Amino acid sequence: MLAALLALALGFAIEMGPVGQAAGETVARGIAIVARPLLELLGVDLVRHGVELRAPLAGWAVRVSEVCDGMGLVVALLAAIVVLVPGRGGSIGWGLKRALIGLVAIQLFNLARVVFLALALGRGGAAFGVLHDQVFPLFTVFVIAAVLIPPARLAGFAGLAAILTLLWAPLAEPVSALLVPLANGMLEWTAQAEVGRIGETQGVWSVGTMLVAGTDPLRLYRAPLEPQHFTVALPVIVAAAGLMRRPGLLVLALPLMMAALCVAAPVAVMALAADKAPVLVLLPDGDGAFHAAEYVVPETLRGVLRLVQNTLVHFLLLVLPVLALHRARGAS
Repeated sequence: MLAALLALALGFAIEMGPVGQAAGETVARGIAIVARPLLELLGVDLVRHGVELRAPLAGWAVRVSEVCDGMGLVVALLAAIVVLVPGRGGSIGWGLKRALIGLVAIQLFNLARVVFLALALGRGGAAFGVLHDQVFPLFTVFVIAAVLIPPARLAGFAGLAAILTLLWAPLAEPVSALLVPLANGMLEWTAQAEVGRIGETQGVWSVGTMLVAGTDPLRLYRAPLEPQHFTVALPVIVAAAGLMRRPGLLVLALPLMMAALCVAAPVAVMALAADKAPVLVLLPDGDGAFHAAEYVVPETLRGVLRLVQNTLVHFLLLVLPVLALHRARGAS
């Protein structure tokens, strides 16, 4: 597991660098180019601007973002392969074959995801949230697992994971909220002064900030942050643990989920500050009062925290279940 985390961290360090960003932008543009004629064949009139597909008459748009370029899935796939190859007697040929198959499967999946999300928006958008937040995260797991797991075990895992994901959907928000008090306790000790507490306001989750949104009266920004996004892997891990009869996976997974949530809070605040720049921050003066200063996003720290967040989230959702299933008794 440690080797997988290190491989993921190295992969995301490359993916977040200039070469990785250029590759991601190229892939995203290619997906947008291919998706447009497919959608037009399905009756959706679109205009493409770079990586954005816009329906000018309907007033909606889909942007092929860095989430949709598949680079995170590629990093997860390659990290899993790097860890699994030594266990197969160092079979480099097996690893290369799985890598090539996986790269093709990932991009076909990403193309399908963009097309289905656009179709959902074109039909009113009612299904968009379910597809984006529940269906496609589950299928990302199946794409990676299909490349690396024996078919017989894959079928059982996919069926159980799908059932548990359906059962988890209505419970995701209230159960995920249980992590918030623990996360807030950790943030009080570790986060910067500009990062507040995670909380729910008028049914919307966010993290408080000390960033000034207005002065008459004084208003502070809140950065969007959904706790349930960091427990999305739970039904998948439970499915893998159930098939393997190893509940210890949850003992490993739950602290990592909370750690990912804690790391995500300052990342969300820094992202908001970068989007609203220039922005002021209220800082304590040591005498119980506050003074305003210009907030400069600490880019190095932001990059490190994003790296940690990406590593933890992809490990929990994509790599941990696949490694666990591959290591099960009788794995071929």
